[in-house]
Amino acid sequence: MRDNLSPVIAGPAGTSAIPEQHTRSILFAGGTSTRTIAGIARRLAVAGQRFELHHFLQSADRSAQHDEIDALRHHGKVHRHVDLPHALFEQACTHALSPARANTQIYCSGPPAFMDFIAHHARDWVYAANIHRVGPGAQALQSKST
Repeated sequence: MRDNLSPVIAGPAGTSAIPEQHTRSILFAGGTSTRTIAGIARRLAVAGQRFELHHFLQSADRSAQHDEIDALRHHGKVHRHVDLPHALFEQACTHALSPARANTQIYCSGPPAFMDFIAHHARDWVYAANIHRVGPGAQALQSKST
């Protein structure tokens, strides 16, 4: 099933934005949130945007969207991180964020603790307005942080 591949990225509060042509986006998917992040990556690809996707899994056989994520490799960088201990998870996230410029767009979807961790570390590199929590639980998390 294919969705509308519009280049507009919908935010959690119903707002939308089209990133500038040369804006870099880093996407983080954790847990069962793969479909949400894959949809954003597809929209970025259609818009000609660069992206890097980091997919965190507890085990390789638990991802229902392997094919969906693998298909994105032709449009951006895709990194799959499987069964990382906490210290290596932190290292992988920090490494992904460390070269970010202030205008980089960060999209994260997953369990609340996962999104909290990404958002906290992303604030060291990008403007707070460029950190987007998407998917189930994102609305409750955003209202807690404001």
